[in-house]
Amino acid sequence: MTVTISFMLQKGGVGKSTTAGILAYLLANRGKRVLVVDMDSQGNVSTLLSQRSTYTFSNETVLEAVEDENPLPYIISCGERLDLLPSDDLLAIYGRRIYELQDEGRSGASILYLKNTINKIADQYDYIFIDCPPSLNEQTTSALSASDYVITVLQAEVYAYQALPRFFETLFHIRNNVNRNLTMIGIAVGLIDRYTLQDSILEESKEEYGTLVFNTVIKRLARVAEFATLGISDARKDQKVALEMYESLLDEVLSRIENNFYDNSIYVKSLVARLDYVEEKLQQNLAEVKRIRFENSREDLIEFIKIAREWI
Repeated sequence: MTVTISFMLQKGGVGKSTTAGILAYLLANRGKRVLVVDMDSQGNVSTLLSQRSTYTFSNETVLEAVEDENPLPYIISCGERLDLLPSDDLLAIYGRRIYELQDEGRSGASILYLKNTINKIADQYDYIFIDCPPSLNEQTTSALSASDYVITVLQAEVYAYQALPRFFETLFHIRNNVNRNLTMIGIAVGLIDRYTLQDSILEESKEEYGTLVFNTVIKRLARVAEFATLGISDARKDQKVALEMYESLLDEVLSRIENNFYDNSIYVKSLVARLDYVEEKLQQNLAEVKRIRFENSREDLIEFIKIAREWI
């Protein structure tokens, strides 16, 4: 049975594409058939795996695959068992395009067009990885709607850490409205060299999210950055060393999937945090229009929290 995993956080530069690409490479080396779907218009994982400029994929990307409802003509081989459905910068129009397709008469919910497209070839792979853009847009929500699991890659810096609650809110709404099987499988924390607050953010992440944080910590080694230019390789000893931490992370991911790991308390935490914010705003002297909006938001959040608590 195919396992589909999205890699997501709505902050750029956290190492998400690199992590997705390397884990896919390692899985293929372990004998698994892997497809990487690049839903980020920056195309970083496409470049990493193919060692080609994203501009060489023009008119032959995941966007065209969804338009045609057929990914086969657009899949390229990046290894014996590793394939890629690439992107380029025109994928930025994905949100507009799927609504156009719906207006043109395509049946079904537009948020499921990616899932329906991937399903055409899912049985050819053991794992499908979806690299999401650093934003909460239709590319991301479509990817989450098509996935069994989500991995978040968190750079140990303040802005990325602060983005987690809103990310978990988004997961709640996708899980509640579209994909009840979606499971948050873990948070992979990456450390930045010469950043003095990173250890405290790592510890705060563990304290706040507990076992959801993977034990493996991804360090920004020079050899990892080299992969983006030269391609992923384990030919040299230093390259093998750089890949060891990803091997460890992959072991954790596979173990969690095998053991049906989940922690649905994150949805309650994120929604309660949002409710606290709304309640605080309602204590202020707001204009009538604003007050009505916040009061409606409070009512919705109270209902959402009830739903999320039933999942625990």
